[in-house]
Amino acid sequence: MSRATKNTLKFLGIRLVDLKNIFKTIFQNYPMPKIDDTKNIIREFFSLKEREYLYFGIALFAKRKKMWTKTDIVFIESLLLTKPAWDTIETITSELVSAFAKIYPNTAMEFLNSWSQSKNPWLKSSAIMYQRSFKADTNPEILHKFIVENMNTDNLIINKSIGSALRDYSKTDYEWVTNFVVQNSSQLDKVAKHEAIKWINKKGLI
Repeated sequence: MSRATKNTLKFLGIRLVDLKNIFKTIFQNYPMPKIDDTKNIIREFFSLKEREYLYFGIALFAKRKKMWTKTDIVFIESLLLTKPAWDTIETITSELVSAFAKIYPNTAMEFLNSWSQSKNPWLKSSAIMYQRSFKADTNPEILHKFIVENMNTDNLIINKSIGSALRDYSKTDYEWVTNFVVQNSSQLDKVAKHEAIKWINKKGLI
């Protein structure tokens, strides 16, 4: 697992399926801490080197989403900025940012707009990808806005995020994605374009 990241990240080496079973066992057999204690526990896990501890911290906070308040977007933002790498950014975005946007859409949008226009590529990435699981509930105007704000770049993380967001939305509206890629071809990096139409090509839709 470390070699897959060119030894830039440390792992305990637990398979994802086994890790999920461990999390499930913990959540079923141990009482959940209070929300403030939960945050302190998560900070402790995020201070450890091995990525599996970070995954548990993310899963733990997701488990407490019924207790979230509007200010918890600040805590989520802090997690995005703590030891950022593709694995945690993708997971925090899908498990926490997306959920928060559904619970507190107005507050989320204030932060997402700020993230998209920030200088931090990880925050930009989260803003671009937060609707990946929304399917028919995706707001294409917001998707368009965040991608256009960030697409003229050679930053691999941002381009990978753009491609992933477009690829997943293509499963809902491939014509919209196709038109977007064609209309913005000169501004989109080849990484973003390749990933954006991967599913469309696989299905032979163009």
